[in-house]
Amino acid sequence: RIILVTAGNRRAVENYTAKSLACSASYPASPFWLALLSPSERLLSRISSAFKFDPRVQRACLSRHRQPSCEDFGDYLFIQTSLLEPSRKNLFIQQDIKIILSRKYLITFHKSRTPFYCSLSGSQVAELTHTGTLLLALFENSAAKLIRSFCSARNVAILPVQRCDQPTRNPLWWRLRNFRGALLRDTRLLHDMAAAGDRFFSPDDSSFFESITAKIYLLSDVTNRLLLRMDPPAEAPFKRVHKKIS
Repeated sequence: RIILVTAGNRRAVENYTAKSLACSASYPASPFWLALLSPSERLLSRISSAFKFDPRVQRACLSRHRQPSCEDFGDYLFIQTSLLEPSRKNLFIQQDIKIILSRKYLITFHKSRTPFYCSLSGSQVAELTHTGTLLLALFENSAAKLIRSFCSARNVAILPVQRCDQPTRNPLWWRLRNFRGALLRDTRLLHDMAAAGDRFFSPDDSSFFESITAKIYLLSDVTNRLLLRMDPPAEAPFKRVHKKIS
């Protein structure tokens, strides 16, 4: 499925074929977001030709690489990451996403059945004048959903409030550790994206970066506190020091 999003407009480009998408005239002149849900190798090849992407980008879009990264190819950034989404069963799940960001367009590749633009408000899409701002809105929305889920009444009821005798045998302990690791990876990715500077982000986006980072730090702090409740650090044995009297 192919979704084309422009300022104030969302439309599913169902009648486009892989051949027509390869033509640069098929795209609007204003900044746009092209969301590709489970694209085929043929479609990726045609779009890569239309936008003259580096062959390494096309190969990476077909891989299952999960380590977050941000590569600067001059005219665009290629970002690989996993958006964290709340899960009733596993606390969170990771939705792999590949992102190509330039001043003129934002292209996302992912296998989720639900388009990411559905999670954004109408005002966020209507103000699509900077593709970098829209991408940060997507990240901030993901972090906000995690906070709402993490602090929900259901999660508060199951989260640990006391020490666990054998934390490594508790599935929740491992989920919290994995969650903390994923949050730390997101923080490093944001730093790499911010290093790209004003070539892809507007000056006002600095507040977006700060907001997302603050949300991630909040989640990390809560997760650390829960892990300490389950497995507090062992107290060092008290050793009496005998002062030698000469």
